[in-house]
Amino acid sequence: MIFFAKGFIRIIMIFLITILVVWEIYWTVRACWLAAKNNDKGWFIFFLIFQLLGIPEMIYIYNKKQKKIEDNSNKS
Repeated sequence: MIFFAKGFIRIIMIFLITILVVWEIYWTVRACWLAAKNNDKGWFIFFLIFQLLGIPEMIYIYNKKQKKIEDNSNKS
């Protein structure tokens, strides 16, 4: 029974780590793409060097979307 519990915990941990890695890769790639598109070299390098579970990437993307919405509403 103890061996089963250890194996189950190991599987759960591998699954959680895999989910976190996929989450981080997704947000990093998305933010790097947006930073490159907007010619933000400093942010691009920051996103590649620092891996913080996608939090700075999400904030960057959110702020850029808000700025784009504001720019579009000011043009109208």
